Amino acid sequence: MAEWTALLEGPLREQALRTVDEIAEVLREGQGVEGAALAGGLAGLAFLFAELERGQPRNGHRARAERLLLEAASAIEEQPLPPWFYAGFSGIAWSIERLGALGVPSIDGLEEIDEALLALVSRRPWTADYDLIAGLVGLGVYALERLPRPEAVRCLEEIVARLEERSLRAGPGLSWWTPPQLLPEHQRAVYPEGYFNLGAAHGVPAVVALLALCARAGVAEPKARELAAGGARWLLANASPDSPGVRFLPCVAPGVPPRFSRAAWCYGDPGVVLCLLVAARALPDRELERAALELAREAARRPAEDCGVKDAGVCHGAAGLGHIYNRLYQATREPLFKEVATSWFSRALELRRPGEGVAGYFSWSPVPGLEEAGWVPDGTLLTGAAGIALALLAACHPFPPSWDGMFMASLPA
Repeated sequence: MAEWTALLEGPLREQALRTVDEIAEVLREGQGVEGAALAGGLAGLAFLFAELERGQPRNGHRARAERLLLEAASAIEEQPLPPWFYAGFSGIAWSIERLGALGVPSIDGLEEIDEALLALVSRRPWTADYDLIAGLVGLGVYALERLPRPEAVRCLEEIVARLEERSLRAGPGLSWWTPPQLLPEHQRAVYPEGYFNLGAAHGVPAVVALLALCARAGVAEPKARELAAGGARWLLANASPDSPGVRFLPCVAPGVPPRFSRAAWCYGDPGVVLCLLVAARALPDRELERAALELAREAARRPAEDCGVKDAGVCHGAAGLGHIYNRLYQATREPLFKEVATSWFSRALELRRPGEGVAGYFSWSPVPGLEEAGWVPDGTLLTGAAGIALALLAACHPFPPSWDGMFMASLPA
């Protein structure tokens, strides 16, 4: 891959950096962030200040990142946290490992987490989720970060075995079924028998990417390679025909009418094609890469007004789309991806309401006690201001981001 370059230029870059500084100033006090977790808490917030240190050294950002990470690490011992990646202790541990590479002092105790997760993923049968957010794939992302330690290798071997056990022959390849008992009530009402999930956050695309990365690392290979290739074939076979930019439904199940998706990382074509490109680069598979990039170009050309974007967050907002297309631009140097990434970052800046929310940002999220979503002040990495700032920083500075492996967005060479 070519070296990472700054995407944004001129006045737009200056506006982005001013916005990042204002977000950081507000988030120094943790406004809009609760708990210790990676997606919504202190561990995710630590990445913002660690990345600020890279562009603005000696401004106290590293010390702030270290304090946040120490608070998050303390929660592992002091609170009953689940093991899952986005909201549990494996995500905090991943943050500790990743931020160590940026010079944030390491924290002891990850060996105990390695052992706990190895015991967890060795359970048969696996009855919990398989996904990135709260399942096997997220635990695998942590274990990949811990390679080449023997416990990490064994953990990944067990994860590949559990994913093989959960896989189903489907069409021309393999897929992973989500049974109804793992669905929230509102989804179970629509899919009483369960479904195949096609979103990067909760579904098959992240499985394919993880398995390909395991094969690339030489863990459980060739089984991981076989499963990844089968999953990729199934995804491509389930791309809806004649709907450029809206190829991938959120989920599919026999007898249930299709529901088309917005454009986002969590659900929709951008997140799916990013996972497919990670898999293609990891295996490596030139034909899969060709197919993934063609789908990515289609997604990039989808009119913005048809994308269903309401807010600016990484998960399903404008900054998230900007970052995905920035990743694609850095990998290919195609002008289309640069143009579309720049446009989405401009949109993310336009969505800011100075003096309101968290440094001007809200997320469009479910509101407790209400049946519909609403505008919520949000400082988190996943859906709020911290993630927006991180995506903007990655577009303004000439070094690759440290944090987006949590979104399966870090493309292998």
